[in-house]
Amino acid sequence: MKILSALKIYVAVLVSLLFTAKSFAQTDPHFSQYYANPLYLNPALTGVIDGDYRATVNFKQQWSALNSSFLTGGASFDMAPKKNFAFGATILNQRAGELDFNYLSALVSGSYRLRFGAEGLQMVSFGLQAGIINRSFDFSQARFGNQFNPITGYDGGMMSGETLSSQSSLVPDVNAGIMFFDGDPNRNINVFLGASAAHLTRPMDRFSGTNSRVPVRFTGHGGARIRASELLDIVPNALFMYQGNTNEVSLGAYAQLNVNPSANILFGGNYRIKDAAIAFVGLQLKNMVFGLSYDVNTSSFNRASNSNGGLELSISLIGRNGIIGPNFFCPRL
Repeated sequence: MKILSALKIYVAVLVSLLFTAKSFAQTDPHFSQYYANPLYLNPALTGVIDGDYRATVNFKQQWSALNSSFLTGGASFDMAPKKNFAFGATILNQRAGELDFNYLSALVSGSYRLRFGAEGLQMVSFGLQAGIINRSFDFSQARFGNQFNPITGYDGGMMSGETLSSQSSLVPDVNAGIMFFDGDPNRNINVFLGASAAHLTRPMDRFSGTNSRVPVRFTGHGGARIRASELLDIVPNALFMYQGNTNEVSLGAYAQLNVNPSANILFGGNYRIKDAAIAFVGLQLKNMVFGLSYDVNTSSFNRASNSNGGLELSISLIGRNGIIGPNFFCPRL
């Protein structure tokens, strides 16, 4: 029984180390409601607001069936452009695994907007971000195969023989992006497209103690707001991310039911290919938007996660203190 117990512990530890290794594989955190975290998605979305300012908060719990789930939180604040310049800031933190792996990103963001068209409602925005990334973990929590006694099980007093050059890394980070959107509220179809590149400085990965660098994360995203009727808008959308040897493709749509001028109901879903199906529901009340989504894991990992992916909550506040120009359409998510 002791051997069986030790085997169970070893398997659990191995799974934990694999998840932490996945984080070490230099892939960034992500949100299912990616448009609800605009500055993290694309710095060119800084100031893309139909108001004076915007504040967002996001929280995600991923793989709750595991002993140590992934917890990700984010927040951002940005202001509408003044003389076509806009500024903001965003912060994101993720804690994951039994080694308490922590990923912290803090960035200041700026953008410049070009308007064109008869009324200046077609827009191109260029964005730039600069800040830091801090990654850390508790190596003392690691357990290795050579620390298991076949009679008594895991023995923390046994030396693992494993070393790591650093348990914490603080590096500079620079991101850039571009965004086009048709903001004419009188059109039946409003198209939006964007692209961004993160980690342009290729910061060093000090965990490995070699010349390894964090790979650039390329993101492409887009969609369209389709006015089906006076009461219903449909917004198909797509996201593509590529970083190192990993990629993510998400396709879906949501509907916005215009109940009255100050209240809208949003609902829809996305499919993250070879990963998860995502259901979403949201509510807009005056200048606030509340979003709730749930991921159902569809990959081979669903055996360990019991098909549970992640619960995600988003809250957005758009302040309108005064009239800064013609109201225009911009994506809610």
